[in-house]
Amino acid sequence: MRTRLLYRDRDLRDASAAPPRTEELRRNLGLDRLLPTMAAGDDALYRVAEAVLLGDVASADDIRYRHEVLRDCLAHPGAVDDLRRIAARAVERERHNYFGLFTRATPDKVLYRSLDVLDMFLEAFTELRAACDRWRGGFSSAGFDTFFSCIATDLDDAYLATVREHLEGLRFAKGELISVRLGAGAHGTDHVLRHPDRTGWRRLRGRDGAIDLDVDDPAAAEALTVLAGRGIRTAADAVAQAAEHVAAYFRTIADELGFYRAVMNLLAALDERGAPWCLPEPTERGLTCRGLYLPALALESRDPLVGNDIDTEEASVTMITGANHGGKTTLLRSIGTAQLMLRCGMPVPARAYRGPVHPQVFTHFGGEERDGGDTAGRLEEELGRMSAIADVIRPGALLLCNESLASTNEREGAALARQIVETVRNCGITVVYVTHMYELARGLADADDPRHAFLRAERLDSGDRTFRVLPGRPLSTSHGEDLFERIFGAEAGV
Repeated sequence: MRTRLLYRDRDLRDASAAPPRTEELRRNLGLDRLLPTMAAGDDALYRVAEAVLLGDVASADDIRYRHEVLRDCLAHPGAVDDLRRIAARAVERERHNYFGLFTRATPDKVLYRSLDVLDMFLEAFTELRAACDRWRGGFSSAGFDTFFSCIATDLDDAYLATVREHLEGLRFAKGELISVRLGAGAHGTDHVLRHPDRTGWRRLRGRDGAIDLDVDDPAAAEALTVLAGRGIRTAADAVAQAAEHVAAYFRTIADELGFYRAVMNLLAALDERGAPWCLPEPTERGLTCRGLYLPALALESRDPLVGNDIDTEEASVTMITGANHGGKTTLLRSIGTAQLMLRCGMPVPARAYRGPVHPQVFTHFGGEERDGGDTAGRLEEELGRMSAIADVIRPGALLLCNESLASTNEREGAALARQIVETVRNCGITVVYVTHMYELARGLADADDPRHAFLRAERLDSGDRTFRVLPGRPLSTSHGEDLFERIFGAEAGV
């Protein structure tokens, strides 16, 4: 049985270890403000949205495949919720049924509890097939076609009837029939469970006739229990594995549909805010987008939405400079968030978007030290985090730097930063770097390298910010009046 709602050729894997530096990534991009909107108060949706957004990297083909499935989901939200409800309820009932089972579980307990679970799953299968028959006609994506076809083929009436018959037979209403060989020391060996006959399990048949046992005798009853346990252990293990396999199938349905429900929750919130979104186009070249914005900020703020246009199709290094509080860090977070959304098959917060799929995304934000140490201590901490990233980063990754290595003097910081930028660039890693270090930005600009692109936060002559970031080489001005007003304005009555 397969679902194939996220991948063309496989199902969503169980949760694995989070990618390295995940906590740093989610903190720096502000994802803890985005995930609750996707979850809408549902813990299961939060779990799957977090796992897919942070850990899943789909191929370009699977991204387009998910876009088709999402279109179906948006057209039929009631069907998505109905199918997910059936699967989620089956998973929850299975969890309650198995609670505490394997504490001193005997083979007979394992067998009969697993049979109870499979009986329950059989009811869920029947309900699921009826729901698929009811909804199938309105869907057109390859993902849903595979999903519905699998259920129609694998869960037809003949199959369900056969399963019911087997489950009933495994309850051994007339007792278990077990064959045993006599081994060394007169101990039983080679216990084999046979099809039961009409004699019941009170009589153990040997070649020379029958042996009568008084099951009212506690010792005899205990011996029979032990014998039955050895005989049914293999069957109990097989039935337990079958129950777990079916449970995993329902969990996969609930999780894969849950991902789409979480995406739909986010899109509904963006629509309510009047914020645009689009289905991105994965490409082999650099980033080109129109109206890119940070979705978490759009959901929290009632201010007019400001999007940015970017065209860095030929660049592997993008330097973002300009006045303080001009939108540089917001743009950096927008780029990182959109990349995570692109590579897991989600729409992105922009009017149009096309760009490469990066297998890894890392962030290095300056000033993250917690102890308020001196300059040398802060620089050491920043270099330590950069070294930790270097240990795990690979070609094709995206590295987002925000005022990195600015905790020392500009000459030293610029020299260190340029070495890092050029090294990772030459290793096939894409870098987007927000900095106020003019020496760093000017040095890269003077290199006149087509792999370098430059953006600058717009600042009007009046000093006002538009929060737009436009193409532009770095300026030598440090906007000292901005710093003076920020630091001394209140006291000076400015």
